[in-house]
Amino acid sequence: MAITEYDAAWYYEPAQAPRHPVWTQLAFCLPASIRRPATPTGTYRLQTDGRYHAPDWARAQRPAAIMDDGQICPPAVRGQMALFPAPYRLQEHHAVLLRGRFQGDLERLKPLVNEVQAEHRLSRTWRVSAVDALTLALAARDAAGQDLVDAAILDALPHQHSGVTAVLNRAGLLAPGLDHGVAVLPHAQRARSQPQPRSCDHCLSWGRNQVCNACRHWRRKYADQQGRCRRCGAGPLPLQNGRCRDCTSLRLRMGPDTEASTWRQLRFAGSSLPAGVSASCPEVHRADRLVLAPPAVQHAGQLTLFDADRDWRPLVNALLPSPPPSVMAILADFASYTTEHRWSQQSHESTARVLRVAATWLGADTTFREDDLRALNRARPSRGGRIGGLVAFLNQREQLLASPPRRNRNEAFVQRTIAAFPPRIGDELGTWVRVLRGATRSHHLATDYGTIRRYLVYLATPLADWTSCYTTLRQVTTADVTTAVTAVKGPRAHERAVALRSLFRALKHAKLVFADPTRGLHVTRRELLPATLAPDRLAGLLDVSTNPANRLVLALAALHATNGTDLRNLTLSDVLLTRRQLLIRRPHGRHVVHLDDTTTALLHAWLRHRHRRWPRTANPHLLITQQTASTTDPVCTDYIYKRFTPAGVTLRAVRADRILDEARETEDPVHLVRVFGLSVTTAMKYIHTAHPHRGGPVPR
Repeated sequence: MAITEYDAAWYYEPAQAPRHPVWTQLAFCLPASIRRPATPTGTYRLQTDGRYHAPDWARAQRPAAIMDDGQICPPAVRGQMALFPAPYRLQEHHAVLLRGRFQGDLERLKPLVNEVQAEHRLSRTWRVSAVDALTLALAARDAAGQDLVDAAILDALPHQHSGVTAVLNRAGLLAPGLDHGVAVLPHAQRARSQPQPRSCDHCLSWGRNQVCNACRHWRRKYADQQGRCRRCGAGPLPLQNGRCRDCTSLRLRMGPDTEASTWRQLRFAGSSLPAGVSASCPEVHRADRLVLAPPAVQHAGQLTLFDADRDWRPLVNALLPSPPPSVMAILADFASYTTEHRWSQQSHESTARVLRVAATWLGADTTFREDDLRALNRARPSRGGRIGGLVAFLNQREQLLASPPRRNRNEAFVQRTIAAFPPRIGDELGTWVRVLRGATRSHHLATDYGTIRRYLVYLATPLADWTSCYTTLRQVTTADVTTAVTAVKGPRAHERAVALRSLFRALKHAKLVFADPTRGLHVTRRELLPATLAPDRLAGLLDVSTNPANRLVLALAALHATNGTDLRNLTLSDVLLTRRQLLIRRPHGRHVVHLDDTTTALLHAWLRHRHRRWPRTANPHLLITQQTASTTDPVCTDYIYKRFTPAGVTLRAVRADRILDEARETEDPVHLVRVFGLSVTTAMKYIHTAHPHRGGPVPR
C-alpha cells in the first residue's frame, strides 16, 4: 500500500530505496464488508499512449532535474596552461546534467545541426545524440581553458559522431590542424566501428567483450554459486566446487598440483578447456595419468611479452593428443633425418617424443629455443633423447634459436673469487687475469682459465693473510713472499712460488707495482722422471678392441706419442693420405706425423667405417661419435682417455713409454723434437732419463 500510494523512492530509485529510513502510515483495520478499491501495483503503470508512467502523486514528488552539475567539467581560466594533460572520461549521462550550462550555445548551434541533418538525411535519433555530444565537447573545452575544441576532446566523446565535427567546423569552433572534411554518411551506409580490445572481467583473457563467450556460458550454468575462488581469491565469480572457471581449467590441464599456487594463465579469449572435456567434471584421468591437451599455438608474427623458463615436469607421465598435420609433417622429416644418420630405434623414439611435445605445445612452424628443448629432455631423465641431434635438425631447418654461449665454470670461479676481495686488491687481481689472458701483451698466448683457477687456489692462504693487513698488493715485500712460500713444504711450496711469480710479474708488466718481490725466488723440487711400461702390458694392445676408432687412437698414441688434445682436434683436412702424413696443428706451430704401414691401415679402416656409419655427417673432425655426428663439435676429453681403460693403461703412460723408448735409441734431443714435436726442455728430460750419464743443467 505504501508503494502504491506515497513512497516515490520505489518508483525512481528502487535499488537505493532500502538504504533510506523506511516508515509506514498507521491505519485503521476496516471491517471486511467495506472494500477498498483495487489499485494496480508496480514500479510504473501502462497508460493509454502505450508507455509506462508514474502516478500523479509520484510525479509530484519527483526531484527537480539537475541542469548544471558543477562537479562535471568545471570551467577553468581561459588561456591558462595545464600542468599536465589529464584524460577525458565523458559518458552519455553527463550530457543530461550539463544542458542548463550551454542553453545559449546550443540554441546557436541547433540551426547548424538541422542543416547537417537535412543535408545527409540523418534521423531524429542522430539529432538528439549530436546535441548531447556537442554539450560534452563544449564542457570539455571550457574545462581545459581553451577557446576551440581539439582532437583529444573529439576522441573522448562516447560516440564518434562525424556530424559533430562538421557542425563544429561550420561554427568555427574546431582547433586548427584537424581534418574538417569529414564525410557524414547516412546510417545505412555508415561502417560500424570495430570494438576495442579489452580483457575479460572474469578470466582476464584478451578479447573484445567485457565477458568472453566461455565465461558467459559458465555464468549461466553456475549463476547460483557466487563467491570468491578458493584458489586464486578472485571474485565474486560463478564457482564450481569452490573454483572459478580459470582455476578449474588450470586444474584440468596441469593437475591437482596447481592448488598450491595462485597464478593465472594469461591467454586470448576463447575456450581454455581441453578439447572434448566438459567443465563440469573436476578431473580427467586415464590410467592414472592426465591427458595433455595442446594450448593455443603462437601465431606467426606474434611478439613475445617476455621470455620465461617453462616448467615441463607435468609432461613426464602425460598422454599426448593426436598430433595435427603440421606436427606429423615435421615428425616425418625428423624420421628421415635420423634414418640417414643411422640412429638407433631407441634414440629416435626418445628424441622424437621431445620434438612432438615441443611442436604440439609451441607450434610446428615456430622457432624453437634450445633451452626449452634441453629442459624438456631433462624432464624425462630416465628416457632422455639425443638433444644434440635434434638441435642440429632444427638448425638445418632454420627453426632453432640457439642458447647463448655459457660461461666457462673456471671463468665463473675466477670472477667469483676475485669479487670477494676488497675493491683495490680485487682490481689488481683482475688486471693480473687480463694480462694472463693476453689482453695487454702482444703475441702472447692466452692462459687457460683452468690454470688461473689453480693459481688462485694456491694463493688463497697468502692473499687472505695480506688482505687482513694490507690495502694493496704494492705493500707486499720480499719477506712476505718468502714467509708464504716456506710455510708449506714439498710440491705445494713450488706451486705457491709459481703462482706468486705469475701474479707479481703481471702486476710489474702492468706497472701497478714498483718492484717485483718474487725476483730471485727459487724453490727446489723433486722432478718426476718418465717411467717405462712392462713389455707384457703393451703386448696385444691393438687386439683389446675391434672398434676401428679405438684401434686408431691406440696406434697413434703407442706408435707416434700423440696426446689427447691433438687427437680431439684432428680434422679430415689434416689427413694427407697420398703422403701418408697427419698434420697436427698446435698453438705454437705445426707438427707432421709420418705414418707407418700399421697406422695407415687402421686409418683407412676407420675412414671407411666413418663413411659407412655416418654418410651425411657435416662434422669436420676425424674422430666422431654418434653424439657428435650431427654437430660440428669434437669428441669429449673422456672419450680419448677411456679408449685405454680396457687395456689397463693410461694415455700418458703409453705416450711416455714410446718417447722414452725412442730416447734410448738416440742421444740427440733434436731427433725427439722432430719426431714427436716436443719442446727442448721436455726432450732433454727424456734424454736424461734414458741416459743418466748425460745429467746436467738443461740448456736454455
